[in-house]
Amino acid sequence: MRMKFFAALAFIFLQFFMFGQQPVKVFVSYTNSYCGGARPTNEILDKYNTPAKLTNFKIKLIGKKTSVVITDSLGFFTHKLKPGKYQVFLTEENNKNPFTNYDPFCVKLLKASYGDLFIEKGKNTYQINLHFPCNPCQPNNKP
Repeated sequence: MRMKFFAALAFIFLQFFMFGQQPVKVFVSYTNSYCGGARPTNEILDKYNTPAKLTNFKIKLIGKKTSVVITDSLGFFTHKLKPGKYQVFLTEENNKNPFTNYDPFCVKLLKASYGDLFIEKGKNTYQINLHFPCNPCQPNNKP
């Protein structure tokens, strides 16, 4: 009897304190800064400011735990995360360039956070937009 009680107590402890993760599904989109030389038209600015899905892309989440996730062809990723705040970073992986302002060899781009993801207990679906500035490793590339 005592053994069953301690086994049940240990199971409950592990569920609440060790494995307090919940499955989440996150839609990831992105926008860019305009980094061209000529003054852009309103149509060009609208294009850069319109969120697009970030597909088949590897990103790093740093918060209560560090995770690397990959978005699917629709811009979603699913993962188990604990409730809390996670900062979103790019990875060193040579992701295909779905946007103009990504350089996997620019250390400054890899060190910058591109957004915050707040996971709430009991909530399972989220969306986040990552905004990519001009490449800081190219000195003539200014907004």
